[in-house]
Amino acid sequence: MTSIAPPSAAPVLRTGAPALRRFWPALAALLVLALLSSVHSLVFSPLAGRYQQQLHAAGDLGAPLDPRLVLAPLPPRVTDMLRKNSLAEAEANQLSQSGFLATDLVRRLAAAAGGCGIDVAASEPGGVTQTPGTVEVRAQLRLRGRYAQVVKLMDALASEHSLYRIERLSVVPLTGGLVEFKIEVARVFLKRSGAPS
Repeated sequence: MTSIAPPSAAPVLRTGAPALRRFWPALAALLVLALLSSVHSLVFSPLAGRYQQQLHAAGDLGAPLDPRLVLAPLPPRVTDMLRKNSLAEAEANQLSQSGFLATDLVRRLAAAAGGCGIDVAASEPGGVTQTPGTVEVRAQLRLRGRYAQVVKLMDALASEHSLYRIERLSVVPLTGGLVEFKIEVARVFLKRSGAPS
């Protein structure tokens, strides 16, 4: 007779020590990551928060220590343009109420048009609009000349480095290659606080 042996228990898997030995670098890296993360959370995060609070408090006192909060100085050309196109608030109020700004704008535009060889058929000062930070002065002109001369006028106005805005421009052809332009121009002055310079 043959004896049949009872089925033995399932083979025991020995995954403990040899598997850990194989993956020890990964486990060591995870352990170091956990250690560094906990040190960062417990030590450096509160220090960084206090540092940011100190920078903000110093900025409130007028000493911005954070390089992102320090304003870079404006280039000289920008500073010069802002100076030429700004008025002290009291001066802006006085000049706009007296009508000087509107008549000065008409005078400037007529002189620039005359310098480009354009005939000024009519000119009229417009209204003055004040906002908390600006004064806008308007003027209307009717000009007669050639198209190239009006382009030259626009170039001359742009080279003045004043803050002009062309609000309306209409072109009507005339005989002899001439055109009539109706133009509405606004000049913007920035208000500045303090005494006039």
